[in-house]
Amino acid sequence: MNTLLRKLLENQFIRFGMIGVSGLAVDLTALAFFWQVIGLDPLIARILSIWVAMSNNWFWNRIFTFRSTGRPLGEYARFVLVNSVGAVINYSTYGALIILMKDFSTYLAVILATLTSMTFNFVLSKVYAFKS
Repeated sequence: MNTLLRKLLENQFIRFGMIGVSGLAVDLTALAFFWQVIGLDPLIARILSIWVAMSNNWFWNRIFTFRSTGRPLGEYARFVLVNSVGAVINYSTYGALIILMKDFSTYLAVILATLTSMTFNFVLSKVYAFKS
């Protein structure tokens, strides 16, 4: 079992997915804060929660997934740039679900939207944001 875990942790996509799960938790928590506590519209709150989660994911992907030693500011800028495209996919899916499907769970929409953009974000992060 220990060998299997080590093997899994060697895989960048698995590590990216693990960070993605933590980012999803950050995204959902930030969304709840901006929407339920601050009182923002859920569409506006989601824009802010995506940025908070994106920043979280950059930090942990830099350290854990890609083990980067590059210049942090440049990497952050590239990460935000490429993940902003993924964020448009994510946000569009989220918006479509909560607007077009009345009574659809806002939080489930976040989860489904995140899954739609995950592979796209991984590929562009690997080849562009954290390029060696």
